[in-house]
Amino acid sequence: MIEYKAYHRTGGRRGRGAGTVRKREKAKRGGNGRMPPRARVRLAGWIAAALVSVVLVGVAGASAYSWLTRSPLFSVRSIDLNPCAHVTQEEVWAIVRGGGRGSIWAVPAREVARRLSDHPWVRSVSVRKAFPDRLVVRIEERRPVAMVNLDALYYVDAEGSPFKRLTAYDPKNYPILTGFSRGDLLARDAVTLRNFRKTLELLRMAEAGPLRQNLSEVHFDAQDGYTLVTRDAGLQLKVGSTDFREAMRRVEEAMPRLSGLGGPAGIVDLKTSGRIFVR
Repeated sequence: MIEYKAYHRTGGRRGRGAGTVRKREKAKRGGNGRMPPRARVRLAGWIAAALVSVVLVGVAGASAYSWLTRSPLFSVRSIDLNPCAHVTQEEVWAIVRGGGRGSIWAVPAREVARRLSDHPWVRSVSVRKAFPDRLVVRIEERRPVAMVNLDALYYVDAEGSPFKRLTAYDPKNYPILTGFSRGDLLARDAVTLRNFRKTLELLRMAEAGPLRQNLSEVHFDAQDGYTLVTRDAGLQLKVGSTDFREAMRRVEEAMPRLSGLGGPAGIVDLKTSGRIFVR
């Protein structure tokens, strides 16, 4: 019984203490649970200060951006271009200045790279900014390995892509691939493209083998197969549809014999193994 009374006395004191704390908090809030006017003013001041800070930061950022884009310190002054045979710095400058943007911040590197990739000699290109005033341009140029007649002569690269129409000033000392029309290649027919790439493959094997620097034409015919034409004597070496390695072996065996024949250029049939027919 004594313990029960002591327990309730202690609990009662705790209850009165908790009530006292709630009364004090209520008093701080003005008696009705609301924040006192002075506290509300202080909170509003903090909010206003934060908003002003945000506005000032925005204005400072805009001013800094305006200064960066207009400052002569960041005007593009040089273009670091790797040595190229067919793409000049003047052409790159024309693209950069064509956008009307003198500041390096405003130069669209991707757009410059895209426009440079339209250049017929450009195989791949990358453009990056080197602050404060330089553009770094790296270009890999195409390398012609042959020509093809598509109503006009075009250079052909190692991948078999015609990429540039020849002018009167372009060198024409490359073998020409014949037997393909402009319509054939533009149609992108799978069979035509395969035959064109195989013709290019035969060209590479012939130039690396018995006809090095002595090949003027590789002709393809769907019925008759392949014909190689020499540069010096104009001999037409008909190898047909023989395996290319076997065809090169026959040409290599025949060339010493043919060089001593003399006379006008003729047609040499090498389609039959071990036999050479000249007419």
